[in-house]
Amino acid sequence: MKKLLFLFAICFMAIGCEKEIIGEGYPEMQGFYVESCGLPAVTIDSVKLFSTKVNDYTTEYPESKEHSLYPKIQANIKSASFRITITCDTTWDGETHINF
Repeated sequence: MKKLLFLFAICFMAIGCEKEIIGEGYPEMQGFYVESCGLPAVTIDSVKLFSTKVNDYTTEYPESKEHSLYPKIQANIKSASFRITITCDTTWDGETHINF
């Protein structure tokens, strides 16, 4: 029984190490992450172009989706894509009365 548990532990460690090696093997992902951190300061069109660039890269190298920074890059893209602009006209046409 102990040998069986030991064997499972070794297998899980090997799988975990393999994912770590695969995930860290794409230095372009570090550049994508740095670029994605600046997305809130650019236009929506630039965000879409960056998203396309990342999607093209992950299509060419599907294993790159296992990289530890990939979820953070996707989160940055989503947060930069969702923008709401609220403008308020502060000029008043006359007096405002509030009665209690």
